[in-house]
Amino acid sequence: MNEVNYGTTTTQSGLATFFARVYAYVGLGIAVSAVTSYLVTNVFAAQVGGYLMQHPMLLILMPIIEIALVIYLSAKSLKNPAMAMAAFVAYSAINGVVLSLILAQYTEASVTKAFVAAAVTYGVTAIVGVRTKKELSGVGHAMRSALIGLIVVMLINIFVGSSAVDMFIGFAMIIIFSGLTAYDHQTIKKMYYQVGDSPQAKGIAINCAMQLYLDFINLLLAFLRIFGSRD
Repeated sequence: MNEVNYGTTTTQSGLATFFARVYAYVGLGIAVSAVTSYLVTNVFAAQVGGYLMQHPMLLILMPIIEIALVIYLSAKSLKNPAMAMAAFVAYSAINGVVLSLILAQYTEASVTKAFVAAAVTYGVTAIVGVRTKKELSGVGHAMRSALIGLIVVMLINIFVGSSAVDMFIGFAMIIIFSGLTAYDHQTIKKMYYQVGDSPQAKGIAINCAMQLYLDFINLLLAFLRIFGSRD
């Protein structure tokens, strides 16, 4: 693998500021999801549960809306950062509802264990992505290709319902999103050295935040598959 050749037209303090902005957006997204999930699970559980029972199609529509918001955010992040941020917040809120339905199936202890494992894994791979001087684009491409294959396996397992396959999916997700976390952090570093403190930086930061948010959430879901207890 070749070493990454970054430019010298920007500063380390500027890079730190850019990462701080990205992580501020990531923190906002996770906070919105957490608050939404808490409200759905503990405050409005009866109302939300009753509404979903009356409108079961929403369970199918919510993931579709999430995908549409991700596409919209990617398209608008440079041209209209304000609308991209609105899409990011909306995505985080909807994902909070989806997560509340998933987390409700597991014990609090297993959710906590999965969260800690995901946070540690995410932190380690993030440091690797920022610190390494090796080019990770090959890793990124390989992990994205593997993700497509994994999605096919997940769809098949919906009908098969194999616990062994479900466990395999969990471990595969950890490998894939660990690789993507490292790759995405290196990509953020590259993007900063390309745009610096230009007006496009804010929009790019929002787009980067969405990627990092998705990396963490998917790591959490992966560890839930492995550590999750429904007792």
